[in-house]
Amino acid sequence: MIKWREVRLFISNWWDDFKRISYIDAKWLTTWVTIYLAFLTLDIFFPGFWGTSVLKYVGIFLCTIYAYQKYHNDNMLILALFLTFLADTILVWTPWEIAGVYVFCFAQLMHLLRLSKAKPEIIGAYAAALGLFAAFSIISGLNPLYAICTVYGLELICNLVLANRRYRKNPKDFRARCALYGFAAFIACDLCVALRHLTLDGFLPIEILPLVAFLIWVFYYPSQVLIANSSTGRQFVKKS
Repeated sequence: MIKWREVRLFISNWWDDFKRISYIDAKWLTTWVTIYLAFLTLDIFFPGFWGTSVLKYVGIFLCTIYAYQKYHNDNMLILALFLTFLADTILVWTPWEIAGVYVFCFAQLMHLLRLSKAKPEIIGAYAAALGLFAAFSIISGLNPLYAICTVYGLELICNLVLANRRYRKNPKDFRARCALYGFAAFIACDLCVALRHLTLDGFLPIEILPLVAFLIWVFYYPSQVLIANSSTGRQFVKKS
């Protein structure tokens, strides 16, 4: 049964978010929307054009710059966004897919640490455990890429759960809503990535590949912009 009160609150929150982000970050909002519409248009009318990848790449990098400028005290957020950018660099410009996903795991770990407020001392142990897990999968005859992707997927789901818990505590918190929307969009993106792999491996009709590839970035770029606005730090630093 539809709870209309919650629907009205959700719509109201979206409208409040639009007004706030337009007021606080008008120049950044213009930049994000311009980049987003530009590469989506190029993907539709000029698929395969090299400039599209450059636009996407710059857009992801700007999310790190934005977080550093606006939330300079939130080191975990900045590091998570930088690691995401680094993982994209590896996946886009090199053939080392497993290394890119490995770095993505650390990006999700940074989000886990900041959302759960856990101590960062576990990073070293996590790196060793992830490496051992990949080695064990190779010894067992499993594809290490799929093994690491499983870890990454579990981390992403945990981050969505933590973001939802944060949102439930304070639905009016703009940054909490950005975290929830951002990780939801991130999961939608990765579901499209999974469909793309299944298509390339012959499990799904090849005809859906262009649509799936297009949808990946429909969700991915907004997810990073939203997450860049999801700081858990106490200080809200306005753009000068």
